[in-house]
Amino acid sequence: MYVEPLKGPEKMKHYEQRQVYVIRWHPSQCSVDPIEEIILDKRHDHKHVIGKLSKLSGVPVEYIYCTDSESFPVEISCLDIENKFEWYSMSSDRYYSLRLYDGDVIYYKDNRETMKELTDKERSEIRRAEEARLRRIRECISFKALT
Repeated sequence: MYVEPLKGPEKMKHYEQRQVYVIRWHPSQCSVDPIEEIILDKRHDHKHVIGKLSKLSGVPVEYIYCTDSESFPVEISCLDIENKFEWYSMSSDRYYSLRLYDGDVIYYKDNRETMKELTDKERSEIRRAEEARLRRIRECISFKALT
């Protein structure tokens, strides 16, 4: 169980809504923004999700690409985000239904951004930072399993 202190009034108004975490991926910087929360109404289809992401980010819907949902916490390195996930757009034929649960995580990006070409030094620095971050996540998961 995870507990999250609310930063304001509860946003969920009825049981059919879903609270989903979203993380914006910046391929041009090989970085992510801090995690944010969106509330989805009864419809959980990808067009509804992409519309919410567009409103949140200011990126036009035609440039929003997002991933399938993942369970929280997601253990993935910034070095792997671009290639380990499948990315879907508003016009994707295959992406017709999301099976979203409260607390799921979706990554999204502005598809106009191109992937940054990393130097060996940058890749090494990111790898070290990511290993430390992933270690903290695993420690929290291990602690949770013990309690």
